[in-house]
Amino acid sequence: MRSFGDLESRIMQTLWSSSEGLTVHEVIDRLETPVAYTTAITVIERLRAKGWLAREKEGRAFRYVATRSESQYAASLMSEALDEVDDRTGALLSFADRLNPDEARKLREALGRLGSEEG
Repeated sequence: MRSFGDLESRIMQTLWSSSEGLTVHEVIDRLETPVAYTTAITVIERLRAKGWLAREKEGRAFRYVATRSESQYAASLMSEALDEVDDRTGALLSFADRLNPDEARKLREALGRLGSEEG
């Protein structure tokens, strides 16, 4: 998986920030820079084809919702980046060095839970 392009990213950010999903027109209205309807629908439908969005019929329009969270997307990118290096442990340790204390604590807790599930 590669990272989203600029417009894909902006559309996904817009949809991630909506709890009820959005129509194409609502997505366009919430984007900071104007986008043509045909461009928006093309990108949205590509994201749907890739499995990132689902849609429901609502009147004459469709309402789009993200099928995966922003954290799942970030985790996928991180996993892909780790697959590209020979020294995964070194990369993980370098990443851990960048965490603030609260993030490091939460990561330790999560790793502790994973460790207790194995035993």
